[in-house]
Amino acid sequence: MHRYLKLINILLAVLAMGLKLNAIPPDTTYPDSVDSRLRYEMVIEMPKAYLSGMLIMHRPAEGIVNGSIINEFGLSLMDFRYDEVKDKVKIINITDKLNKWYIRRTLRSDLKKVLNAMKAGAQQYTNTKRKINYTFRLSHEAN
Repeated sequence: MHRYLKLINILLAVLAMGLKLNAIPPDTTYPDSVDSRLRYEMVIEMPKAYLSGMLIMHRPAEGIVNGSIINEFGLSLMDFRYDEVKDKVKIINITDKLNKWYIRRTLRSDLKKVLNAMKAGAQQYTNTKRKINYTFRLSHEAN
């Protein structure tokens, strides 16, 4: 009986160490230090369309976050820059299908809210007016 208790304690200790190594701290859901990079799996669901792929974010300097949304085929859908001080998103490059003034305006507004939700630790944002649902989660792929 005593031997089994020792074995159970060792097993629990090993499991606890494994959980600590695999757990993602809540403060890593947004690039928080200069030159940090994070990769997310992202899904954008609209009433008549569905986009899925990756969101890659990089903080080149304090107060600036660059991002790219890439579809599952590896084609870039959009590149943007977020200025945290001014709380503004600038779309730098966008695919032709999305390059309409009303889509750009909605994406700028929604990306600002998505990034603020990421800072708060959320993994989802919904634009209730346009019925657009943004879901993102940290990717576990190796960098």
